This record gives sequence, C-alpha cells and structure tokens, in this order.
Amino acid sequence: MLYCKSLNLVEQNDSLSLLYGFAKPGSLVLDVGCACGDLARALHERKNCRVWGVEYQAKSVNACQKSGVFEEVRQQDLNRLTAETFPEYAGRFDCIICGDVLEHLSDPGAVLKVLCSYLKTGGELLVSLPNVAHGSIKANLLLNDFTYTPLGILDRTHLHFYTWRSMAAFLAGCGVQITEARTVVMPLDGWQPHGQAELPAEVAAFIAADKHSYVMQYVMRCRLQSGASVSANLRILDKSALDKTPKANIMFKIKRLVMTKMPFVLQYLEAWRLRR
Repeated sequence: MLYCKSLNLVEQNDSLSLLYGFAKPGSLVLDVGCACGDLARALHERKNCRVWGVEYQAKSVNACQKSGVFEEVRQQDLNRLTAETFPEYAGRFDCIICGDVLEHLSDPGAVLKVLCSYLKTGGELLVSLPNVAHGSIKANLLLNDFTYTPLGILDRTHLHFYTWRSMAAFLAGCGVQITEARTVVMPLDGWQPHGQAELPAEVAAFIAADKHSYVMQYVMRCRLQSGASVSANLRILDKSALDKTPKANIMFKIKRLVMTKMPFVLQYLEAWRLRR
C-alpha cells in the first residue's frame, strides 16, 4: 500500500495536511501508524514538536528511525496493543494522531481506548477516517459491485467501514468528543470500476444531492469527554461536509485508470518509494 507519501502543506484537500494543521506547536506527539514519517518530519521541523511513533511495517520503522525526526519509534501490531504494552506512555502526550489507522484494526474501539490513556489531561486526539458512503461506493453497490482497491476507501486492508453517522456514534462510544472537523473530497466516481453514468439519471441525481457523497475522508480534532454526545459529533461532521463538487480533472482520471485497470503499478511505486 502507498502509505508513504510526501506531505504537501499547500494542498489542503489532503488528510495529512489537515492533521498537520490541527496539531499545536511545541506539542509532545504520538503518531500512530506513522508510516515513513512524512507528517512527523513536518511537525518536528515546522512546529517544533517532539514526536514518538508507532508503526507495524518493519521497512517503515527503519525509514523513520533513519529520518532523525523521532524521539523514538516502536514497531507494534496495534491489534495486540493493551494497557500493559507501553506503560511509560500513560498520560504522556499532548496530542495523539491516528491518521487512517483505526479502520485497519480488528477491534478499533479497544485500541482507541488504550491510546486515549496516553493523553495528558486536556490533550487532543486527531483522527482521520474514510467515508464508505462516498458516491462511488453507493453507485457500485447499486450495480452489485464491492471491489477492493490497493488504496482508498475500499483499501483491501480495511476491516471496518464508517459513514458520518456511524463514525459519530463510534467515537462517542469511546468517550471521544469531536470539537472540529474538515473533509477531504473526491469526484463522485472515485476509484471504483463503475461510474455514475451507469445509473438511472434520477438515482445519480439523488446521490449527487447528498453533500456527504463527495467526502472521501473526515479529519477530526477531538478531546476526551465523559458522556460524549453522539448528536454533538453528528452536528460537527454534518457541518464539515460542505457542498463541494470536485471535478474529475486529467490527473484524477489517470489515477482512476491506474487504480481500476493497472493496480500492479502501485506496488512498483511503493517499492520505489521505500528504497529512497
């Protein structure tokens, strides 16, 4: 999977850029699923943050350790994370980042509760999650298709799927209150094999009328709160889904072609990236 990617702070339609924007300067940060350390480098060099990392892939851990931007990087299968795994982290961090991580886990709620125990009082949790109710997924389900892809909303390593409604309930159930949210948007055809043009016109129009159909990811700033409110989380997520209608430009069309017709190309790009 192409989880190693350059962080372009000018591009605000990007989950890493939005997570970076939420982080406060000078924070002690735990970057969970830190991949190759692109976000950590920006936080360290531009915001004077001290960053610790947790990552499963050995090659990514090695890249992070060589980067010189982390205080420490631990290789850890988050599915095996318990309160006893890193007892020294309890109450240690100002900020914990879970950027496109929780959807990959067998029990994301259990892991999130452990991670939240690492926050200082008043600390913040930054989370990004993909939206399975994007227009592309809706259209393909109506056409009897649920094709996994090398990356994106239906990344073949995703074990859990969220809409903005179930996301709000999931976080509240973990004692997490959303305080601010932004979105990453994507044209309605997404990375799936079937497009909106294959639907009856009235069905395609119904999908296009829902502002959440354009959301690829929700990026959230959160805090811990006893009795966290589902309705408050819903209000913030609904407000974040602006009526954006991104157009499918030439670069998007090329990427969609690669994703749907030539996914093997992504494996070579990943291998090249890790060798750099």
